[in-house]
Amino acid sequence: MISGLIVYSEIDASKNEWFINKCQEECSKKEISLIYKEEKAAIDYINNNHVDFVIYRARNSELLKEIEVKGIRSFNNSLTNKTANDKFLTYQFFKNNGFPCLDSFLNINEVDSYPLVMKSRAGHGGSEVFLIKNKEEASRISNSNNAYIYQKYIPNNGDVRLYVLDNKVIAAIKRKSDKDFRNNYSLGGRVEPFAPSKEMEDIAIEISKLLKADYIGVDFLLANDGYFVNEIEDPVGARMLYQTSDIDIIKLFVEYISKKVA
Repeated sequence: MISGLIVYSEIDASKNEWFINKCQEECSKKEISLIYKEEKAAIDYINNNHVDFVIYRARNSELLKEIEVKGIRSFNNSLTNKTANDKFLTYQFFKNNGFPCLDSFLNINEVDSYPLVMKSRAGHGGSEVFLIKNKEEASRISNSNNAYIYQKYIPNNGDVRLYVLDNKVIAAIKRKSDKDFRNNYSLGGRVEPFAPSKEMEDIAIEISKLLKADYIGVDFLLANDGYFVNEIEDPVGARMLYQTSDIDIIKLFVEYISKKVA
């Protein structure tokens, strides 16, 4: 039997129990064994057990490289993980490949107007994103354990996540908040299906191809009668998609995995 691991950090696992269980359920239908391991225990398990693949849903790209060095197929790979989970690396990736994006700076003094958006480089879910009115406010918020990027604030009409699996756009969901400058679903943003333009789809697919990604979300900010590509989500969640459509993305994901590891 094909054997795999699904790996999360301990904190994220408690928030994503449904995703873990659904992956295990779909894998069992394919006669694939899928065991959950917390990221700190994953290497020890791999060293002592046969593992064919890993669904890696944590955010430690160095740990993931250790898994890859052992010749184990990971969904997604360490390049995707490293790029997506560092907002400045994401910006550099966008800029270097000519994708339309907002300029991002590591030094607050390089942004010449307020308000500005301050984001933890390693943050996710919108919890470490702040709208800043002045430099003093940024200093009060700043956590010495975190590095931040700074962006000019752009009024917007929400953002859109494109779900990309196997270099194909499966669906798109728009998020918009009436109460917060952040549109994140986890922070109360409204969600609805969205029909992306061909150009947006082409960008999302090209991002997936360049990273050799398996399953990611590509987020666009809708602004200035157009859009900016904003972030890459790895690991990308599925709650919005299940709420707004009948697309069973986890089933499709497991079918894709089964073909790759058969």
